[in-house]
Formats: sequence, C-alpha cells, structure tokens
Amino acid sequence: MFKSPARRFNLFKPLLRSPSLFFAALVITLSGITATEGLPGLAPSIYAAAPEPKQTAMEWSRDYGTRSSGKGAISTSDGGYLLLGDISEPGPWGYLETLAYIVKTDSEGSTEWETKINYSSNDQARNAIETQDGGYLVAGTITDYSGKPYSVIYLVKLDAHGNIQWESTYDDSYYYNNPLSVIETADGGYAVTGFGATSAGIYSAFVLRANAEGEQLWYKKYWFGDDQDLYDLVQTPDGGFLAVGSITRQSYEIGDVQNALLIIKLDAQGVMEWNKQYQDKTANFLAYSIIPAQDEGYLIGNRKTSYGQSDNLLTKIDASGNILWEKAYPSKYETGTRTYSHLVPAEHGYALLGANTKGDYPNIRRQYAVLTVDHEGLVLGEYLYEGPTLYSHGEGAAALDGGFIVTGTIKRGDFYKAQLSKLPKPQETAPPIDRTLMKITFTESEKKVLKGHSAPTVIQAVYSDGYTNALSAAAQYQIEDPSIAAVDGLGRITGIEPGATRLVASYQGLQTTMSIIVLPEDSDELEPAGFNLDSSEYSLSVGDRLDTRAYIYDYATSKRTDITHLTRFRSENPEIADYDDNGDLVGLKAGTTKINAYYKGSYRSATVQVLRSSAP
Repeated sequence: MFKSPARRFNLFKPLLRSPSLFFAALVITLSGITATEGLPGLAPSIYAAAPEPKQTAMEWSRDYGTRSSGKGAISTSDGGYLLLGDISEPGPWGYLETLAYIVKTDSEGSTEWETKINYSSNDQARNAIETQDGGYLVAGTITDYSGKPYSVIYLVKLDAHGNIQWESTYDDSYYYNNPLSVIETADGGYAVTGFGATSAGIYSAFVLRANAEGEQLWYKKYWFGDDQDLYDLVQTPDGGFLAVGSITRQSYEIGDVQNALLIIKLDAQGVMEWNKQYQDKTANFLAYSIIPAQDEGYLIGNRKTSYGQSDNLLTKIDASGNILWEKAYPSKYETGTRTYSHLVPAEHGYALLGANTKGDYPNIRRQYAVLTVDHEGLVLGEYLYEGPTLYSHGEGAAALDGGFIVTGTIKRGDFYKAQLSKLPKPQETAPPIDRTLMKITFTESEKKVLKGHSAPTVIQAVYSDGYTNALSAAAQYQIEDPSIAAVDGLGRITGIEPGATRLVASYQGLQTTMSIIVLPEDSDELEPAGFNLDSSEYSLSVGDRLDTRAYIYDYATSKRTDITHLTRFRSENPEIADYDDNGDLVGLKAGTTKINAYYKGSYRSATVQVLRSSAP
C-alpha cells in the first residue's frame, strides 16, 4: 500500500537543502509572519513594566492591486508615499507571473501612478530611495532562468512619474542574492547591501557600489565564519560605510560559536578597515537598521533570541563601533508578541516600527505596532493600531508630519492585497530633561547554574522620576571567585566548578551584586537548559506514523544530545493523534492537536496537523 510521507515543518532543517525555502522563510520571518515563542518552563527575562500600549486609529489605510503584497514604503519630498512589493498577473501563456509592483500615492494614499516591472517573470521590489534628481531608485531581486535558476540583484531607476530610465542586474553566479538595503551616496551613486546564499545553504555578506547610471564600481563579499549577513548600511563622513548584520551559525571548529552582532567599517572602495563582533554563545542576532544618532554616533535596531525568547534591542555605538549603551524591550506581553523590523528618527527621539501578533493559527490577530523612545532609549510610548488583521507586515518609514507610513499584506476574500497605511503622529510630550540615574540592581538576588552551563542575568536601572529600564551590554561585570564561575560582557555567567561566589556589576559609578551558586553538572535542581523538540510543528496523514525526537543542547560545548528515550510524550487529543507502543506518533483522525514532551520536570509543546488520507 502506498503511504504518503509524513512531513516535519521546521525552519532550520530544510532551509539548507533548498534556497527557495531559505528565502521564503527569511521573508516570512522579517515581515513578521512568524513570532518567536518562549519555551515553556524557562523563566523569562525580567524587565521593568512598560507603559500599556495605546490602541490608536490609523489616519487612513488603502489596498492596492490584486494578488499583491506590500514589502516596503518610503515618504517622498512632495508629502506623498511610495509603496513597494510585488503583484501576480497572467502572462503570455496564461500562467501567473510575479512582477515588481511600485505605486506612487499622494498624501492621502490616492494613486498617482503605478509601475509594474516584468524582467524575468519573478520580480520583487523591496527597497527604494528618492534620489537627488527627484526620481526613485528601487532595489530588489529577479530570477535568472538561463541555467539553474538563481536570484540576481536588480536595480531600476525611475523618474518622478514612474518611467524607467535604466535598469541593471548584477550577476554573482549561483548565488541567491538578496539585497536588503540601498542608499544614495554623496557622489550621486548608490550602495546596496545584503547577503547571498549558495545551493548548499552557506551565505555571505556583500556590499555593491554603482555609479549614478547603475554601472558597477565594485562588489565585495565579507566572511567571518560559515554564515554572515548585512542588513543595513550608512555612509560615513569620510566617504566610507558602516554596515550592520549578524553571524548566525557556529563554525565547524568544536566549541567555536560564531553567533554575534556584526558591525563593519569599510573605506570608500569597500576595503574593510575594522569589524566588531559582539558575541553571545547562546543567542542569535538580527540587526535590521542603522541610522545616525541625533547627537553623535549611530543607533542600531536589532533583535536577540536566546533560549527561545526574543528581545527587541536598541544599541548605540560610537564612530569606532564601541557600544555606548544598549536598551532591551521585551517582546512578549499579554496583548501579544511585538516584533520590530525598522528604526526611524522621531520627534522626541526614535521609533521602532513593526507588528504585534496575538493568538494561534488560524485565529491570529496581527496589527501594526510602534515603540517610541527618547534619545537615551527610554520608552516614551507604545502604540497598537486598529484595523483588520494583517497577513504580513513590511518595512515602514517616518512621515513628514511626524507620523509614520507602514505597509503590509492583507487578505480580502480569496485574494491578498498590498496595503499602505498612514499612522498619526504620537501624542506624547518630550521626556523630562532632569531624569537622572539613581541606582542599579539585579532583578534576581541569586542565580543558580549547572557546572559547564550558562545563564543570563538582567540589571535594572532606576531613574529619579521613577522610570525603570533594563540594562544589557553597557555594564561592567566581575566574578569575585573566577575559579567557580565566569562572566562575559553581556552579564551571562558560566559555571566552572560547584561552589558559591558573587557577581559584581558596575554602571556609571554605581554597583550591584548577586549571589552565584554553581551546581554539579548532573544536578536535577534546575530545569535542563536547551531542552527542545526537533520541530515546533508536525504534519502527517491519517494512518501515517512519525517519530518525534527530543534533544538537549549544551551551550557551553555546542553539543546536542538525543534524549528521546528519556522523554515522556503525550497527545492532548488522542482521538486525532496518539503514540503507539513503539513510541511513534500515529495520525488517527483529520484535525489539529498538540503534543507535550516531558523531561526532568519541564516540558515542550508542538502543534500536530493530521490530514485526510490521499484518495487511491
């Protein structure tokens, strides 16, 4: 009897096998379709209570096209906006083809003109800038079908009315290139940054320089480990560039973990002058924006995911890439999970633009979200915007009137449509100018950690007006007895030998301490760190069987151990799926349920979808 294969949905397993899946997953993650879920049983990071988000009405919201999606938006100097995305339309042979979709609107969102670009029947426009001559430079990707299909960097120059003045592609054979940011340089040329992936799933960061006519001046790749990317860049006063990104996978060297926030300085010819890598061996970074600070230095909008938790970060650096301060904003609230993907200047400081997601599939509620902070990164306000739920959200920008323009994709009936929405200027006052730091304190009085394992710590700053905020990399740390434990620059402790000591943290002349207890490696007192299933979602047909695996990941040694034989599994709805005597998950009836895996007092959950059997 033919049995349809069971499928396992996991963002990390199939991506290296299929570049198309890799880019699909990347786009989904960046546009907010997925939200990082905290691991059950792990204590979340403790933060000061943030202001309650304000449910705010949008000024206006409009849809554009049919079978379209919104990926980005910019404000234009005439008070209007430019929407970027893609649209699918029937081609010469009757099949749907994907075209780059660019719409120019007035200040109220009414269409002034639209341009559809069909260069290779699979185009996308993602980023754009208004150029010095009043036109627009749009960056995106096309697919080269001359041999094995692969993605190519694509630039198109439009005049003020949307007419194509020139278009150029930049070939890097057999690299699936993905441009993530474009800027106009002081000489009227352009700089593009992003990353390219090979068929094997290894990807490198790149920066491309072109002149005002789109002719390539130089194209350089940058390697720091196995995988790296660059998401944004700015031009520096000396004509060079600062670019930010991340190193996202460990090296093949045993124990050489390369997860890091990446900052690189290039000269005008793309030669790297220096790079800074701020590492956390238990975390992944995604630095999505860099902008000049309104006083000095630069601001980096980024996210850090550690132990299944994702935090939104704002990091200030000086011109040499040294961190001046870093503020963390939690992502999970009762009102949903906030994911920010763009950093822009605002009236009283800066704004993080993104989306808030609440609920589980298929009952997901997704809406635009904005977090405003002052010049020191302290929260001024948090806003959620009313309107129909988003399928996905793209990038946004600051509007000329102090509000924001955002874009996304929304489902209307059976079709998806690109959406452009205008968010009003936040109604907030300037932050107090006499706010001073009064004390710092650890959010826990004691931290226990197993020998050979690591655990994070959190410092809370208390200000004169009662405001509190979590500190991160800005503090200095010291362990009183380094033979018992070690600490890194982010305050993460690692157990060396069983015993007790103290962690001392200093920040702006203030100090705080916390007791550190290192337990034997085989102690059952703490929940096992790194316990997880091999997937967060499973799919199988009625009558199919699937082996679900459980693992422990040791962050200190970068070693993963299969503990399936030590784990107890249970289905929440045995009528839909249940485990047989051999330990296999069996699909019994079409529907959706959850499974729970229990190990040493902690548990992990995953969604299971059982499909109807295929007709013979």
